[in-house]
This record gives sequence, structure tokens and C-alpha cells, in this order.
Amino acid sequence: MFNIIEKNILEIKEALEKNEITSYELVLIYLDRITKIDQGKVKYNSVLEINPDALNIAKVLDKERIDGKIRGIMHGIPILLKDNINTFDKMHTTAGSIALKDNFAPYDAFIVKKLRASGAIILGKTNLTEFANFMSFNMRNGYSSLGKEVLCPYNVLHDPSGSSAGSAVGVSLNLSPVAIGTETGGSIMSPAMQNGIVGMKPTIGLISRTGIVPISSTLDTAGPMGKTVTDVAILLSALRGNDTYDPITNIKEDKYIDYTQFLNKNALKNARIAIDRNNYDKLSGLRKASFDNLVEIMKESGATIFEGLNIKQTKYIFYLMKYEFKRNLNKYLSSLGTNTSMKTLKDIIDYNRLNDRETLKYGQKLLELCQYNTSGKMNEPEYLKSLEERETTIKSIDDIFEKNKIDLIFFAGYTSLGPHCGYPTMTIPIGIDEDKIPIGAYLMAPKLKEENLIKIGYSLEQIINKRVNPLQKEKVTN
Repeated sequence: MFNIIEKNILEIKEALEKNEITSYELVLIYLDRITKIDQGKVKYNSVLEINPDALNIAKVLDKERIDGKIRGIMHGIPILLKDNINTFDKMHTTAGSIALKDNFAPYDAFIVKKLRASGAIILGKTNLTEFANFMSFNMRNGYSSLGKEVLCPYNVLHDPSGSSAGSAVGVSLNLSPVAIGTETGGSIMSPAMQNGIVGMKPTIGLISRTGIVPISSTLDTAGPMGKTVTDVAILLSALRGNDTYDPITNIKEDKYIDYTQFLNKNALKNARIAIDRNNYDKLSGLRKASFDNLVEIMKESGATIFEGLNIKQTKYIFYLMKYEFKRNLNKYLSSLGTNTSMKTLKDIIDYNRLNDRETLKYGQKLLELCQYNTSGKMNEPEYLKSLEERETTIKSIDDIFEKNKIDLIFFAGYTSLGPHCGYPTMTIPIGIDEDKIPIGAYLMAPKLKEENLIKIGYSLEQIINKRVNPLQKEKVTN
């Protein structure tokens, strides 16, 4: 039997084509792992709900493969979705909230339509920090009132980071080849770094947000998460698209791009990489060593390195989320029709108050702040101040990229500049720290230059190969 442990999508596709395994058998294997590992003795709790039709869909796709019909790049490949992404099927869409526990979305998110068209099997929904970590100021990462706590598989005493915790942990534990996360201020990159996988936050506008429970129309995006750059490139190819209901997606040419064409192991040669050491002194010893090692590898592999960057961080970006949230969430809730009794943000706040023992372990101060201290008109001075700061920061970063024809910037540790200013970012595993937690590189490219991240990320990945299966006793080979 084909061993799925640590296999990338290309390896799985080859096994499917050679009839070494079927999509139906793949789904059975992953369902078995979710039951025995995710819901086993440790209870990592990354998967919130299983698609009851996953096996039936797999059978259909197997039949199509036999008949010579291949829908697209993801044909027959299982995938997990963060549970703030609509699916028009027998699964709920809850954002981890008990208030939305009975919500069956009346339409697929745009990206879910894209995934189905490409032949992906929606395996299930992943747990997340409730409302993508926009509910209270002190909520534990990976906690939701509906799904409870996601555990970090490398060290269960550490939180799994970011709101896309379930998606990151599910991929890291080999519960699915790939998953989708969402990011407003770091919720793809941070959990991907913490859980030893590859994550990409695309340029704002590369993929649609229609049908995703929102925070900020200026900042939100979904993005691919996988164990390898190869998997992220394949999934990104399936997700890219232009959507008339999400105008920002029309900043780019409406065409299909196969991002696997950029998987070039020699891409570091002649690459131009800028280094920002702004957070270097805050890193632990092992994290500094991993950062320094990667810079040396870049140099030895032929990259031109530009030192001395110290990009000013944004201070007021929270105001964008604060003033956009109520309007965006109310608009989303209005699209659900009769599928939920929650019609407004106020309805959710009131429901939580009435059921506080179940729903308010960490309170809901952020929800209340947005409901009672914003007009919903987005004409407040603080909101404009945040927009102005964002535009100034974008101009300064664009100047850095353009002045020296920089392919990407490598940051010493996590930064919010990527999500706050709309740039594409990627992380790959580059080591393990003192607490046995993976260390991830933080790479940022110019807007709509995801191929730079894929080229250089893949080249680095082939050299260092630092991905570590958290269940190390599992055999990786067939």
C-alpha cells in the first residue's frame, strides 16, 4: 500500500496515475488518521468537522480518472478548509462560534468553487481561533468556543499560534496533504512557522474572499498551506482567480497560472535578496543561528545580498480592522438568509451573553468594541489615519523593491508588514528552537510576484530540507 506520510501532491498524483492507490483509499487513510491521531490519546483537535460526502466524491473522481477525465491540477486530492470558509454542502460554516454552530452556508465561497472545479476533495473543516482571532484581546491562539483548543504537535505546552491553527496542525500531522488558511494580520504565516510547514499569504487580490467570514476588506485573504513549496505552488494555481464580487481581485490579468513552473532548485543564483535584521536581537540563540545559516546559504548559492534594511513597522493598522469589521460581518451574515438566526454582529454578542458559560471563556471585548464604538460608516479620523499610514508604508517598501530590483526581503523573525500592506509572504521550515518548536523563515516579495517566493523558497527547501514530522516515529518511505 502506498504510504502517504510526508508525500507531496506530485507524489500522490503519480501514485493515483499508476493505480497504486485510489482517491477513495486516500480519503479512508486520512479519515483514519483524523480519528486515531487528531482525536486520539493526545487530542490535537485540529479538525472540527468531516465532510460526510468525502468518500462519495472520491468515488466519482476515481471513476472520472478511469474514464480519462481529469478536472484539474487537484483532481482526487483531499484538502482541509479553515472553518470560516463557506461550503454549500453538508458541512457547517461557523468561524468556531457556538452562535453559528447550526449555520449551513447557502453558497460556496469563490475559492471553494475553484477547488471543486480543479477536482479537489473537501475532506473537512479545521478548527481556528474564534472569528479568526477577532473576538477578544486575550483569547488563546487555536481556541474556539465550538472546537475548543488546538494543540501544537511539537510541544503541547505551547499554543499553535495564529487563527489558522487547525489548518497548520492538520497538515503538519499528515491529516491532509494541504489546507487553506486565512490571514488578516499573520494568521497563515505565524501558525505555519510554529507548526513546521510551508505557508503562503498571497498578494491581496490574487484570490477571492467572497464567501469567507470577514474581518477587514482591506487586509483579509485566504492562502495555501502545505508541507512543501511544491504543494503550496499547486494549491495556489487552483486558487488564483478574478471575481466580480471581490473587486480587488481584478487588479491582475484574469488568466490561469501553473505556479509549479517556478519550482527551480537553482533559483538562488543571481537572486537579489534584501535582509531586514530589525528583530534579530530578540531572537533566541538557535533562532539567530538558523537565520544566519540561511543568509550564508543564500550567499554561497549565488544570491546578491543587500544588508542594512530597517523598515518601520505600522502602528495604526488595528483601526482598519476595528472600523471595517462590523460592516463586513453584517454584510456576510445577511448573505446567509434563513440558514442562521444570527443576522447581525449584535445578535452574536447578545447570544454569547445569554450563553456565557459556553461561549465567553475569554470574553468578547473586541466584538463589543466594534459594535458599540464604531459607526459602521468608516468615516472616523482613526480609520483615515490608518489608511494614510498604510499607503505611506507601501510606498516606502515599493521604493526598496524597485530601487535595487529586489526579488524578496528576508526578515529576522515575524513581521506584520506583509499582511498589513498586502505583500505576498512565505515561510519555510529552517530549524528547531530550544523549546522544540519549528523555526520558519519570513520571506516577502513585491506584489503579484508570488513566483519569486516559490522559486527562492523551493531552492532553499531543496538545500536545507528542515521539515520535521512531529510524529517522528512514523516512517517516511514507502
